[in-house]
Amino acid sequence: MSGETNSNSLCATDKIKTVRAYYKLCVKQEHRSIVLKDAFFFATLPALLKDDNFDIVRYTVKILVLLTEQSDDIKLLLKSPDLLSSLSEACEKITSPSVNYNLVLISSRIRSVKASIEARAEKDASEPLSCGVRNMDKSEAIHRKFVGRKSKQITMEFDPDEFDVTKQREIERALLKMKGVISVYMTELNNVPKAVLRTIPSVDVRQVSQIIFAAGFEYVAQVVKIDGKEEKYEFYASEIQKNGNVELPDYLDDDMLNVDTTKCVITNDMANRPNINGSGWFSSLTSLVKTSLW
Repeated sequence: MSGETNSNSLCATDKIKTVRAYYKLCVKQEHRSIVLKDAFFFATLPALLKDDNFDIVRYTVKILVLLTEQSDDIKLLLKSPDLLSSLSEACEKITSPSVNYNLVLISSRIRSVKASIEARAEKDASEPLSCGVRNMDKSEAIHRKFVGRKSKQITMEFDPDEFDVTKQREIERALLKMKGVISVYMTELNNVPKAVLRTIPSVDVRQVSQIIFAAGFEYVAQVVKIDGKEEKYEFYASEIQKNGNVELPDYLDDDMLNVDTTKCVITNDMANRPNINGSGWFSSLTSLVKTSLW
């Protein structure tokens, strides 16, 4: 019997040494990522909170107080599915006021971040465009849809020296907010960056150029084809501010680029448009071709 007691005592001592080691790592913020990436820690965390040894629970709580200071760290902690229920059980069992206070504090922080994540998920489901723009900022892949409606295509070309990834995100966001813009497709042709816009017929290229200049660009050109030959109508921010309007061609340029429609970002208006009479993407494509060419 005494041998079993000694064995349990030794086991408890090893656990205390382990959680103390974790706690020492967590004291320094730059080391917390080590603990958060530790699979063993995540696997044993609920069990540590339920342990019969008060010192083990106390050190585990001290660790969690540190790991819940930052919302990004809390998001990682939420990967432990039994964490919240284990915190609740520990609150009922622990009688120490200070430890109980910390348990409530930890639980409150975690539930707050969890509620925020769930609210954001609901908002993203109802506003796919805003979700797409946020994903651009995170350099993540964006879920995109093909859009078919009466529309025209506008192709704008940028100066490569003015263009970079940050500017690309800025101009995508700005153009998507513009009234009448259905989709935006950013591409490169011979290392020259281009933006291919699908818009409603009433959108004017001058409006598009003003949006581009407002995003910090000095130069942009509309690219069109006349009798099979490519022509450019150039705009300079300084000239437009000085001279006003510039003469523009009055026709579409749908043949300018072979656009990969799977990479087009759409507006909320188009994402929420109901499917009429069960029409699918093929009928939308047919409608788009008809309205664009005839």
